[in-house]
Amino acid sequence: MTSLRFKPGLALAAAMALGLAGCGNGPAGQGAVGQQTTTQPQTQAPDAVEELGQPVTLALLVPRSSSRAAAAQLGDALAQAARMGVSDLNDSRIELRIYDTAGDPAVAASAAARAVADGADIILGPLFGSATKTVAPTAASAGLNVLSFSTDTSVAGGNVWVTGFLPEMEAARILSFARSQSYLDVGVFYPQTPYGDAALRGALEADRAGQTAVVGSTAFTPGFQGIQDAAEVFASSAAGATAILIATGGTDLNSAGSFMNFYEFDPVVVKYLGLGQWFTARTLKEVSLRGGWFPAPDPDASRAFSDRFAARYGSKPPLLAVLGYDAVQIAGQSVAQARRSGEEPFSAAALTQPAGFSGAFGPVRLTPDGRNERALAILEVRTRGFETIDPAPESLGAGF
Repeated sequence: MTSLRFKPGLALAAAMALGLAGCGNGPAGQGAVGQQTTTQPQTQAPDAVEELGQPVTLALLVPRSSSRAAAAQLGDALAQAARMGVSDLNDSRIELRIYDTAGDPAVAASAAARAVADGADIILGPLFGSATKTVAPTAASAGLNVLSFSTDTSVAGGNVWVTGFLPEMEAARILSFARSQSYLDVGVFYPQTPYGDAALRGALEADRAGQTAVVGSTAFTPGFQGIQDAAEVFASSAAGATAILIATGGTDLNSAGSFMNFYEFDPVVVKYLGLGQWFTARTLKEVSLRGGWFPAPDPDASRAFSDRFAARYGSKPPLLAVLGYDAVQIAGQSVAQARRSGEEPFSAAALTQPAGFSGAFGPVRLTPDGRNERALAILEVRTRGFETIDPAPESLGAGF
C-alpha cells in the first residue's frame, strides 16, 4: 500500500462540520434511492445551443443571502469556484450567470424562472434538496436539465442529477475496500437522519451486490444519550462482525467510537470504518478510531484545488465549494464534446456518458438514475493525521 501523510486543514474541517447532509433538505429529505420526480429527462437541448457555435449560458443557483451563515458562506464559495471553473474552460462562448436563492425553496423557484427568461441552457444548483424540488418543474417546462448540489437522492431522476458527495457511494467504496482486505461481516451503526438512512441504503446495496455481508444494523438518535442508548442494542445485533461502519462525524463520531470500544468491539480486532464525515481534525482526537478507514477525495487533488482557490480569492475554500467548480466543468466539457461531435451537449445521454468528466478531485460520472459516482481514496486514521492507504482510481471503470 502507498502511504501519503495528509492532515486536514481548518477550512476542510469547517466544510465537513456543515455536513453533506445539509445539502439534502435541511431538516427533511428522506426518500428512496433514484426516486423519480414528476419531470422527465431532457433529450433535446434548448434552442440557444442548437447552433453549437453560439454562446452557452450556465445558470448557477446558490444561497448567497441565506439566513444560515454557513449556507451563505458556502453559497459565495460555490459561486467563486464556478467562476474559477469558467476561467479554466477558456471558452469565451460560455457565460456564467449567478442567481441568489437565499436558501429558500420559493426564492429558488423564482430564480429558476428568471434564469429561464434570461436564456439559460442548463441550471447548476441549487444547494438543497427542498429547493431542487421547486426548481425542477420550472426547468423541465423550459427543456432544461438540472445539476443540483444536493445529496438528497429522493429528488434525483427525471431532469435532475444530484452531484454532492453521496453517502451511498461512499459506503460502497469503503465496504468494497474492506472486503478486499478480508473484512466481510459488517455491522452498521447510523444516525436517524437522511444522511444515516442513505448510508444504510448504501451498505444494503453493497450486501445485495455481494460486496459485503451486513450482519446487523442499529439507528441512534444523534447526541450522547442517543448513542449510549443504541450502542448496547447494536452490540447484540452486530455480534460476530469483523468490521463496523460508523456513519457519522464530529462529536457524535467520537462518542460512538468510545461506546463501540466499551461494548467490546476492540479496534485492534474489529476494523472501524467510516464515511466522508470522518475527514475532520476532530476524528483524530478519539483514540479508538485510530487505525480506522474511510473514503475521501484524493488529498493531493484536494490540496491543489484549495491552493488555487486561495491564490485567486485570498482564503481557503470549504470542501463543498468544489461542487460549483465540477458542475461548470461537466457543462463545459459536455459543450466541447458536442462541438466536436455535433450532438446535443446537455441531453441525458451526453450528461451520463460512461466515461464521465474530469473534476477538480478526479473523475466524476452522472448515472442514469440521477445520482453520481466519484473517484475516492481510502484514508487511515493515524495519531497526527490521515494516511492514504488506497489511492483514488484514475478512472471509474466500465460504467453502467
